[in-house]
Formats: sequence, C-alpha cells, structure tokens
Amino acid sequence: MEYLIYASISLGISLIVSSITVLIFVNKKKKNKKREQEREISIDNIKTYEDVLRQLNKLHENTKENERMIRYLDMQSEKLNKLTTISFKNVGLVRYKYSDDAGGNLSFSLALMDDKQNGIVFTNISLIDSNSLYVRRITNGVSDVLLVEEEKEAIKQAKESSVI
Repeated sequence: MEYLIYASISLGISLIVSSITVLIFVNKKKKNKKREQEREISIDNIKTYEDVLRQLNKLHENTKENERMIRYLDMQSEKLNKLTTISFKNVGLVRYKYSDDAGGNLSFSLALMDDKQNGIVFTNISLIDSNSLYVRRITNGVSDVLLVEEEKEAIKQAKESSVI
C-alpha cells in the first residue's frame, strides 16, 4: 500500500513536469512565429507612407542581419579551409603476409598524407607470437628512412588516391 502512494506521487510529479515542458515548448513556438511575422515583409500591409517606411526599415534590418550571417559563415569557411589543408586526405593501404610463420594477411602498411604529401606511414608486422608497429614520417612524399616495398606501395597508393 505504501508503494502505491509513492507511485501515485511520482506519477503526479512527472505529469506536472511534462505539462510544464509542453507549455514552455508551445510558448517558445509562439514567440518564434511572432518574431518571424515581425521580420516578414509584405506588400499587403502597406497603406500609408509610414507603412512604407516601416517595411523599408524591416528590409534594412533583415539585410544587416544577412550581412552579419554572411560574414560569420565566411569566417567559418576560412577556418575549415585552413583545417582541411593540414588534414589527411590521401590514404594508401597494403595488407600482406610478412612471413610463412604468420597466419593470413595480418601485416599492413597504412600511409596517411595531406595535400602537400606530408604525413605518416604505419607499418604493423604480425607474427604468430608478436606484433610490431613502426611509424615513419613522410615529407613531400618522401621518407628520411629506408622503406620496405609495402610502405613504398602504400605511399604510392596514397599519392594516387584522394579521400576528399
């Protein structure tokens, strides 16, 4: 019986909270609709010279808002352009069997490079009892250390492909 009282109280509280949430949502929707109507420019509302001036003022405000948004979007676009120049867009992957001791093609070389062909090559050598991971730096499409054939092939694939 005691649980029934607690269940009824919690159900009542959740009903009140849900009702308040719905009322807040409806109120916000009405405010947004009213704001949209205030910004709306309509020829039907023009009857006097003051109406013309009011509509022109709305048009001017809308234009200023649009210009502000365009400037903001230009800044965001510029940030994205800077970010994408340094991101990895070229990918090359070569899977292979390192030795007869290894089971399957579990070893791989993965090349990740940007537009300027700078990046890294990951090489994972998988054997039955061990794993080794090597990372090589790539600058202008060339490594400063000696590469195995699979790494060279991964770099070649990355140069020829572009993800974006």
